[in-house]
Amino acid sequence: MNRFEIWNVRQQASSRSSEPSQPTDKSKTNRPYIIVSPDAVNQIAAYPFVAVIPLQDRKQRKKYPTDVWISPSAANSLKKESIAFCQLIYTVEKPFLDFRIGMLESAYQEEITAALRRFLVL
Repeated sequence: MNRFEIWNVRQQASSRSSEPSQPTDKSKTNRPYIIVSPDAVNQIAAYPFVAVIPLQDRKQRKKYPTDVWISPSAANSLKKESIAFCQLIYTVEKPFLDFRIGMLESAYQEEITAALRRFLVL
């Protein structure tokens, strides 16, 4: 698993109370997320977590400075126009990543990096 890959994430709570709960969305059992944690962390086999941001179908709504609109492509394998919510950063356990959907193109990677910097004031 690498930074800027899109993964399907199961939506359920962690079984261990000492660890952070997983994102939950009662309307879906699975949802696409973009990995935003650095590859140096993602590749540590003993480290059980990755940082992710959610993707959702893009509906008519105001675009905020931390939103990134993403169009479907062969590389990212999204089926619909989507929006990445860069202000909603979750830490999930690696076993909750079900399968890789695709990879973001470099232009979207740059937009997400910029949106994360704006949100986190980096």
